Amino acid sequence: MRYAETGYHLEIDLSRGSIDRVESDPRDTELYLGGLGTNSKILWDRVAPEVEPFSSEILLIFGAGLLCGTPATGCNRTIVSTISPQTKLMAFSMMGGFWAPELKYAGYDKVILRGKSPDLVYLWIHDDKVEIRDAAHLQGMGATETADLIKQELNEPKAQVAAIGMAGENRVYFASIEQGRSSASRLGIGAVMGDKGVNAVAVRGTGDINIAQPVEFMELCHEVLEYIKFRNENPIPGVMAILQGLGSPQEMAIHDEKWHTENFMWGNSRERRKGFWTDEVKSAWTQTMEDMRTRLISCYNCPMKCGATISPPGQPTYMMKCFSKLTYTMAAMSDLDFGLKIAQHATEYGVDGFSTPQVMAFALELYENGILTDDDMPGLPSDNEGRFYWLLDKIVRREGIGDVLANGTYWAAKEIGNGAEEYAHNNIKKHEQLPLKLSMLNPIYFLMYSTGEKINITQIEGQFPQAPYPKREQREEFVKDWFQVPDEKFKQYFVDWELRG
Repeated sequence: MRYAETGYHLEIDLSRGSIDRVESDPRDTELYLGGLGTNSKILWDRVAPEVEPFSSEILLIFGAGLLCGTPATGCNRTIVSTISPQTKLMAFSMMGGFWAPELKYAGYDKVILRGKSPDLVYLWIHDDKVEIRDAAHLQGMGATETADLIKQELNEPKAQVAAIGMAGENRVYFASIEQGRSSASRLGIGAVMGDKGVNAVAVRGTGDINIAQPVEFMELCHEVLEYIKFRNENPIPGVMAILQGLGSPQEMAIHDEKWHTENFMWGNSRERRKGFWTDEVKSAWTQTMEDMRTRLISCYNCPMKCGATISPPGQPTYMMKCFSKLTYTMAAMSDLDFGLKIAQHATEYGVDGFSTPQVMAFALELYENGILTDDDMPGLPSDNEGRFYWLLDKIVRREGIGDVLANGTYWAAKEIGNGAEEYAHNNIKKHEQLPLKLSMLNPIYFLMYSTGEKINITQIEGQFPQAPYPKREQREEFVKDWFQVPDEKFKQYFVDWELRG
């Protein structure tokens, strides 16, 4: 008997239309642990380094973490691994929600896709029943709309659906895979799924997961919950409280927005707006959130309600994720009302909420500086917010200049030329980075950015100070309890850092 993991993968060859249930090697789990490690091992073994991201030889792997579906707090991540069309390196993106636990309950640890379907299809996994189903009627629809229609078609309201939108179908390099509460959005994962001709993967499981020592395991789970409760009430100085975020009490959320808007870069990662947050802004943004937010939500077995259902006037309700509540707002130099409204369109289109606003801000900066002209953007609206909506639509459809911008700032700048590369400054490994800690002198974050496969720090930043402490004795005190640090030498980097401005 296997514990925690099911011991089986689904291998689906889309070119041949074959479906195989394959027993996995338990030694892989012993050596590489969870979804990310074992996904990486499979890619390493089966995909040659010279294979291009849109080749039929590329694998797209949906992996559930080892503890997904167990009572372990917050263990709900789906790890989607492939080769990124933007970086051309091995890449992964993760999403929370409920998809991975559902896959485990259906009896599988992974879904491994290879080949390409000649027609648009979706996959239906219901315990032992696995089907490749026609999705022609779903082409061009939004990601959330697709998920809803599939549930209706299957008469399975409890099914969990991971779907792409138009951006994935058109192979936009920063296309996402949307799954209700969460999304796998970084590094163009959705573009690879669209290239394979797969519109969605729906799963419903009714099985269970075996745990070797259930009593001891539950005691450990309880210990973790107690630690979370303690650290939420007694946060480490300089580190966000564990349960702080979009779903936090109002004052904590507003404080969070004040910190982000005054310390992160606006526009094309060019301008920091010190003193932006006034009583008037606080009042207006609080009212906007209260008017549009209908309820707070969390992922499977997680105490942190860091997401919300948002209902913009005249638009369908959608689920807001993490910091994307501000990415469009800050890229457009606009307000929260605009940000929440355009994010609804972007979610349906299925695009990364970090890259997309930066690509659009980059394009408009090129336009303002004469590198792109009216000939490149015929029909561009005159108002700022209208320009962002216009660009979003052009990008996901790959129409006109949108076809160039759909490849991201690095590749677009090379194609545009005429000095455009000087404006494509906000990317790492050819991939746009949200301007969180860029232009902040923070060596710890810089190392995480530069060496991380996912090329961002949003999944681990809560365990690190938001900025280095100005006094050495403060830094020395902090590192005494810094057990999450990946290597002891990071502690010394952090302690030796000196304030220079």
